[in-house]
Amino acid sequence: MITGNTNNSRLKELKKYAINVSFTQQYVSGGNLTTDGVDYDESESGVTMTYYIGGIKYVDNVSGVTTFSYIPNNTNNFIDLPYIKNPNKEKIISNPKIIDDVFITRGELSAFNKNYRLEYIRNLVDLTTYAGGKYFNIINNT
Repeated sequence: MITGNTNNSRLKELKKYAINVSFTQQYVSGGNLTTDGVDYDESESGVTMTYYIGGIKYVDNVSGVTTFSYIPNNTNNFIDLPYIKNPNKEKIISNPKIIDDVFITRGELSAFNKNYRLEYIRNLVDLTTYAGGKYFNIINNT
């Protein structure tokens, strides 16, 4: 059996959109290992709430700690592996597009061409990166 604790409750996924109803009518009922819902027989009003989502048993305590337990499936056609969510790779749907045929003709872009834009240059660093109104960000990815 796989068990653990978390501070994030999933009970809100089972909440009904009803106002001023009793404890047993606030959430989807009939929860067990095969059906998502709250198991009111194992729950105590104001103390613990026991519910099932996706075959995982959750127990929420008054202290805000949620305990979960899961019985893995050990058949020959199924392997339980942990899934790790990397927040740095969220919303990435494909590999980045790399354009490596960028050609810069040096010497043809004069810093003093279109000198009316020179009024925005305040120091020497701005002047060295200024190229006729065009800024180039060159990154070596190797």
